[in-house]
Amino acid sequence: MGRFLDRLLEGSTAYDVRRDKDGYFLIANPAQPDAFNDVVRDAVEKAGVDFVVFPTSDGHHGYSQIFIIPLD
Repeated sequence: MGRFLDRLLEGSTAYDVRRDKDGYFLIANPAQPDAFNDVVRDAVEKAGVDFVVFPTSDGHHGYSQIFIIPLD
Protein backbone atom coordinates (compact mmCIF):
# COMPACT_ATOMS: atom_id res chain seq x y z
CA MET A 1 0.00 0.00 0.00
CA GLY A 2 1.06 3.56 -0.57
CA ARG A 3 2.06 5.93 2.20
CA PHE A 4 -1.13 7.98 2.00
CA LEU A 5 -3.29 4.87 2.34
CA ASP A 6 -1.13 3.61 5.20
CA ARG A 7 -1.66 6.92 7.02
CA LEU A 8 -5.42 6.74 6.48
CA LEU A 9 -5.59 3.25 7.92
CA GLU A 10 -3.71 4.28 11.06
CA GLY A 11 -6.86 6.08 12.11
CA SER A 12 -7.56 9.56 13.40
CA THR A 13 -9.69 11.37 15.92
CA ALA A 14 -11.90 12.30 12.94
CA TYR A 15 -12.85 8.68 12.17
CA ASP A 16 -12.73 5.01 13.17
CA VAL A 17 -11.29 2.31 10.89
CA ARG A 18 -13.11 -1.00 10.47
CA ARG A 19 -11.67 -3.86 8.44
CA ASP A 20 -13.99 -5.59 5.97
CA LYS A 21 -13.44 -8.64 3.79
CA ASP A 22 -12.65 -6.54 0.70
CA GLY A 23 -11.32 -3.32 2.20
CA TYR A 24 -11.75 -0.78 4.97
CA PHE A 25 -14.53 1.44 6.26
CA LEU A 26 -13.61 4.82 7.66
CA ILE A 27 -16.55 5.88 9.85
CA ALA A 28 -16.93 9.56 10.70
CA ASN A 29 -16.66 10.80 14.25
CA PRO A 30 -19.85 12.88 14.58
CA ALA A 31 -17.97 15.36 16.79
CA GLN A 32 -15.55 16.20 13.94
CA PRO A 33 -17.53 16.30 10.69
CA ASP A 34 -15.42 18.99 9.01
CA ALA A 35 -12.18 17.11 9.66
CA PHE A 36 -13.69 13.90 8.27
CA ASN A 37 -15.01 15.68 5.18
CA ASP A 38 -11.48 16.95 4.52
CA VAL A 39 -10.11 13.40 4.82
CA VAL A 40 -12.72 12.07 2.37
CA ARG A 41 -12.06 14.82 -0.18
CA ASP A 42 -8.31 14.19 0.05
CA ALA A 43 -8.81 10.43 -0.38
CA VAL A 44 -11.07 10.93 -3.41
CA GLU A 45 -8.47 13.20 -4.97
CA LYS A 46 -5.62 10.71 -4.39
CA ALA A 47 -7.50 7.53 -5.32
CA GLY A 48 -6.75 5.58 -8.46
CA VAL A 49 -3.31 3.93 -8.37
CA ASP A 50 -3.14 2.36 -4.91
CA PHE A 51 -6.83 2.28 -3.99
CA VAL A 52 -10.40 3.18 -4.95
CA VAL A 53 -12.88 4.93 -2.68
CA PHE A 54 -16.64 4.94 -2.28
CA PRO A 55 -17.82 7.81 -0.06
CA THR A 56 -21.29 7.87 1.49
CA SER A 57 -23.12 11.17 1.93
CA ASP A 58 -24.42 12.16 5.34
CA GLY A 59 -27.58 13.45 3.64
CA HIS A 60 -26.51 17.05 3.98
CA HIS A 61 -23.26 18.55 2.69
CA GLY A 62 -20.73 16.08 4.01
CA TYR A 63 -19.90 12.41 4.41
CA SER A 64 -20.75 9.76 6.99
CA GLN A 65 -18.29 7.09 5.87
CA ILE A 66 -15.99 5.97 3.10
CA PHE A 67 -15.18 2.48 1.86
CA ILE A 68 -11.62 1.95 0.60
CA ILE A 69 -10.49 -0.98 -1.55
CA PRO A 70 -6.70 -1.36 -1.85
CA LEU A 71 -5.54 -2.30 -5.36
CA ASP A 72 -2.35 -4.17 -4.50
